[in-house]
Amino acid sequence: MNLAEALKPTLPARIAIVGGGGKTTALFQLAHQLQGQSWVSTTTHLGTDQLGFADRHFIVQRVDEENIAHWLRQKVTLLTGDFTPDDRVEGPEDDLLQQLYQVAGEKKISLLVEADGSRSRPLKAPGVNEPPIPAWAEMVVVVVGLSVLGQSFNETTVHRVEPFSQITGLQIGQPIKLESIAKLLIHPQGGLKYCPDQAVKVVLLNQADTNEICEQATRIAPQLLAAGYDRVLIGSLKDAPNDLAVIRA
Repeated sequence: MNLAEALKPTLPARIAIVGGGGKTTALFQLAHQLQGQSWVSTTTHLGTDQLGFADRHFIVQRVDEENIAHWLRQKVTLLTGDFTPDDRVEGPEDDLLQQLYQVAGEKKISLLVEADGSRSRPLKAPGVNEPPIPAWAEMVVVVVGLSVLGQSFNETTVHRVEPFSQITGLQIGQPIKLESIAKLLIHPQGGLKYCPDQAVKVVLLNQADTNEICEQATRIAPQLLAAGYDRVLIGSLKDAPNDLAVIRA
């Protein structure tokens, strides 16, 4: 099944995606797969190379009837703040994002946000004020890129090495194993950090590109479900986007 089928959100969906190793891919795949229109945004940043994943991109400066009319003309509309000097776009101002949430509700449009940044690393441990998940999120998807398994723990494989080391006990240079990823995901300052209480909590173990990795990931699913996740998805959004496995509590 594809991501929308695996998640089965109540429509119109209100979903935040955090972590690393495929967040943006998940964000736009889901936006295109969901029934009806989707507005996509971020509470952090998106690279300008990712803007083309939407049907149209608009910089939000005000939420009024004229702009809303333009945003309603395509299935997947990306709504962000302005461009930054480092070739990214930032998220809309908080009050504008709140207005987008209100209008999306009135128009029955799904609203999906990328609520974390990982600098393209497969793994991400939250910093002090991260991740900035909107309080209205009804589902939070925590993404992990399993391509990192067996690689050396360092700044090229993990974003935010200090909190990752504190949570997992792993030291720089040691190989990254599934046990460390599980520790990150279940820790209150890790994968579950700042998840709204009412939100459905989902782990997406992405980049499971071989049967062996899928089997390993399946073995930690009970541990993740016992820690508070409602669902564990295993698969490869890039290589097999319609073949995700789902394990429920």
